[in-house]
Amino acid sequence: MTGTPEEPEACTNGVSEHVLVDLGLKLAELPDELLLQLAETLGNPLALLVSKAHLSKAFCEAARAAQGLLKRANLRGWTGTVDDAVVAAVVSKCTQLSSLDLEGCDRISDAAVMAVASGCPQLTSLDLGGCGNITDAAVLAVASGCPQLTTLSLGLCRDITDAAVIAVASSCSQLMKLELSGCWNTTDAAVMAVASGCTRLTSLSIGGCPSMTDAAVVAVASGCSQLSLLDLGGCCSITDAGVVAVVSGCKQLMVLNLTICRKITDAALVAMASGCTQLTTLHLVGCHNITDTAVAAVASGCTRLTALQLVTCNKITDAAVMALAAGCMQLTKLELSCGQFTDAAVVAVVSSCTQLTTLSLGCSQITDATVMAVASRCMQLTTLRLRCCSNITNTAVVAVALGCKQLKTLELTRCRKITDSCMRAIPRGVHVTEYSSRRIPLALVDDST
Repeated sequence: MTGTPEEPEACTNGVSEHVLVDLGLKLAELPDELLLQLAETLGNPLALLVSKAHLSKAFCEAARAAQGLLKRANLRGWTGTVDDAVVAAVVSKCTQLSSLDLEGCDRISDAAVMAVASGCPQLTSLDLGGCGNITDAAVLAVASGCPQLTTLSLGLCRDITDAAVIAVASSCSQLMKLELSGCWNTTDAAVMAVASGCTRLTSLSIGGCPSMTDAAVVAVASGCSQLSLLDLGGCCSITDAGVVAVVSGCKQLMVLNLTICRKITDAALVAMASGCTQLTTLHLVGCHNITDTAVAAVASGCTRLTALQLVTCNKITDAAVMALAAGCMQLTKLELSCGQFTDAAVVAVVSSCTQLTTLSLGCSQITDATVMAVASRCMQLTTLRLRCCSNITNTAVVAVALGCKQLKTLELTRCRKITDSCMRAIPRGVHVTEYSSRRIPLALVDDST
């Protein structure tokens, strides 16, 4: 199918070509609607229809007809080959698209997005994350041509300015999810327009937009009462006033990212703990001004927490972790990388939070006692990251690898007492990362929770 992306042919495992052709003929006999339903059941429907077009000429024709009925297309898997011509071809053939994912397709330009805007007026979801070549012109076209959008991702589209976002806010009043993370050139004006024009918003990501201030957050708190996710990571100018406003206006908030919001103090988190009792996910990375008081309040007020990051919050002590152990027993993902935590605190939290599936520890003072507790209590653990845990030995690591039967990933960054003999004892199904028998300093790996 010329103009559409080609997927590598799957291994036939010795099945003869005439059998595959016969299969293609059988599939070609299916009604378009049924063929499409089959494709959607088996995965990415566009990928399946395109990759199996070689089975027979009849199937190729049937697949081409079925493409006309596709509601969603995901081109993320072809980021290296998708260009303007490919997108234009997909849009021309898939005329009923309501969802299009172009994340990471960094070869496309405004021309591709304009083709989408003119050819897909019924589009409700569009992901342009990482499409670094697009400009305001493309987004203006989308705002004008796709007024039914409910989900729009412009993450890392660094040439986008306020003008584009204001146009979206004006034309796409049904918008519920907006991703602007890494859009460096957007300011408070863009978010204030969104807060005014998109009052149904439930998810807003403006992380990595350094120009954002409390004014933007206050506007969101006032206009978007249904907000459940707010990402402010890297918005260094945000203060307690902005967070307190969100707490007051967005009672349904479930996910909050305050990474590197260095001006935040205990006052913001104490208010959040009392006002956002439905919170399930909280990221506190580099929040140097918060203390045990803040974490204790969160542990007491946000008992539904399932994911928590406490990283380089250097005023936090064992008392905070003990509070988490007592109040947040539903935690499934936890990162503690504040340096001064001891075995007593971490053992308490892993003993209480037995549903943990992901645990990241960057605590230089902990010993084998902590890891042995993990091995005996955290039976559902799939990922364990140990960073700069210089007192951990082979004994504990082998114990956790053998004791946590669900373990799939084990990171051992700068754990200098770990040796090759430990690696040989770890079950084959466990993927070990960041291990060096030479004890060479290794760069910390970003934790995605």
